[in-house]
Amino acid sequence: MAENIVDNRAEEVPFSYVIADLLTGNLQQKPRKMTTFNNMFGEVALNLPDIEAAVTLIFAGGRVRIEPGILGKPDLIINSSSENIISLNAINIKFGLPYYFDEAGRNVLKQLWSGDLKIQGLLTHPLLLTRFTKIMSVM
Repeated sequence: MAENIVDNRAEEVPFSYVIADLLTGNLQQKPRKMTTFNNMFGEVALNLPDIEAAVTLIFAGGRVRIEPGILGKPDLIINSSSENIISLNAINIKFGLPYYFDEAGRNVLKQLWSGDLKIQGLLTHPLLLTRFTKIMSVM
């Protein structure tokens, strides 16, 4: 099912496989996330300076294409270390929204306040960010 909806075209970026596998696994193991995934439209770039890598995820209603680098002007650009990006998948989802009142959530807020995690488009595309968080979370 999910293998066919994640098109990884960033083979030269090893981190792209981590993102593709995480997304595929989440959608297979938690089919309820498919509703959120099917309603996603937009572009999310992940910029990882610590490993000199970047990918852009292009969501098109039930499909996602992963491209190398930051393409065009993505709706969201998430700048952080690869470790911080992976830690985002530990965020709990409660009542359909990311939950920031437990340890994992507070950790994300700390990263945002300290500048270790920067999200361009946070205020202009909150729905896309919420949906992205929901489908990437292993919770």
